[in-house]
Amino acid sequence: MTNTVTSPIVVLGRGIAGLSAAIALGSAGYPVHLIGRPPATPGGLQLSPNGFRALSSLGLDKAILDKADRLNAVVIKALSTNRHLTEIIHDPKHLHAAVSRQDVMDCLVAKAETLSCIRFTDTEIHTVQLGTEKATLVSVDGDIFSADEVIGADGPKGLACAALTGQNSMPPQPAYRAMRAEIEAAKLPTAFRRPLTLLMLGDGCHMVSYPIKGGSHINLVFCTSADKVTIGWQQRCFSLNPLLSNLTDPAISWANTPLYPAEVLPVWRRAHLTLLGDSAHVMPPHLAQGAGQTFVDAACLKVLLAEKPLAQALDQMAATRSIEVQAITKKAAASGQIMRLGGIASQARNIFIDIAGPHFMNSWLDEVWQAEN
Repeated sequence: MTNTVTSPIVVLGRGIAGLSAAIALGSAGYPVHLIGRPPATPGGLQLSPNGFRALSSLGLDKAILDKADRLNAVVIKALSTNRHLTEIIHDPKHLHAAVSRQDVMDCLVAKAETLSCIRFTDTEIHTVQLGTEKATLVSVDGDIFSADEVIGADGPKGLACAALTGQNSMPPQPAYRAMRAEIEAAKLPTAFRRPLTLLMLGDGCHMVSYPIKGGSHINLVFCTSADKVTIGWQQRCFSLNPLLSNLTDPAISWANTPLYPAEVLPVWRRAHLTLLGDSAHVMPPHLAQGAGQTFVDAACLKVLLAEKPLAQALDQMAATRSIEVQAITKKAAASGQIMRLGGIASQARNIFIDIAGPHFMNSWLDEVWQAEN
C-alpha cells in the first residue's frame, strides 16, 4: 500500500550536509522531514577556524571539539626522502582540529534528536519531481513525500542535483583517486603520532595524515592519479622512505575514493528545491574545507532564518554562498594541482616551498582558514 506523507520541508540526504541543514531549520522552529539512508562514515576530517565559527553558530562546536584532536601545526616533507620542507605553526587562539567522521555524525544526530520538529525516515528516494506548487519525492518502496520546500543534501551525484540542473548523465571518470586508511597509532612511527597535520609531497602524488580518536588512530589520505593505483602501488609509493615502510603492509585496508573535479554550481535554488553542501559545491580535500564549507552553508541559513521568512532565507543563502564558496574552491583545486606535480616540476615545487618558508605558506592557507564567510 502506498503511503503519502506531506511535510513543509524535506531534507534529502542523511550525511553531514543533510543533518546540518536539518539542525539549522529545526533550530529556527521549522518542521523538517530528514530522508535517506545513514551513510558509512570511515576515516576522519580536518576543521579550521572558519569551520569552527560555523559550528558555533549551529551550537555544535563544543560537542565536536570534545571528540576532536587539536592540531598545532602543518609539517610539510618530501615523500620519497622525508626531507623537511617547512612547518606552519598554528596560532593557539585559532582552532585547528581533526575528528573522526563517525564522531561528527554522532554529534550531529544527537543534536538533531534534541529538536522535536525533526523527523527521520530511513529510506532511499527514487524520484524527485518539482511541481508548480510543491515538490514530490517517491521512495524505492513506493511511498510518496510531498513538500513545500526540499533541501538537496545527497551529494554531487545525487537526485537533488540532477533535478535542479536537469542533468542525469553518468559522472565523468575521475582523474585522481584518494586512498584512505585508518591505522592504529601504535603501529606507526612516532612522527605520525604528533598533534599535527603531516603533508608529504611526492612525484605526482601526496599524502596527508593526522591523529583522530584521541590520538589512538591515524587517518591517512594518499592522493594520486588513477593509473598509479594498481597492484603493488603501496610498495612503489612508500618503500623508498623508511618512515613509510609500515604502510606497505598488505593487511592495511585502503578505501579507494574517486576525486571529481572541483565545481561550484552557479545556481543552487530552483522552484522548491535548494542545494546545500557538496550537492552544490564539490570541494577538493586539500585545505580542510570539505566539511567546513558545508557547516558554513548551514550556519548562513540559520542566521538568515532569524531575519527572513523561509523562502527568502533560502533564496539569499543560495545566492550568497554560491558566490562566497567559489574562491575557496578554486584555491583548494589549485593546491591539489600543486601537490600532485610530477617530474622536474615536483622538484621545483619542493625547492620553492623550502626557500619561501612558513610565512608564504601560512599567508596562502590563512586566507582560507580565517575566511569570514
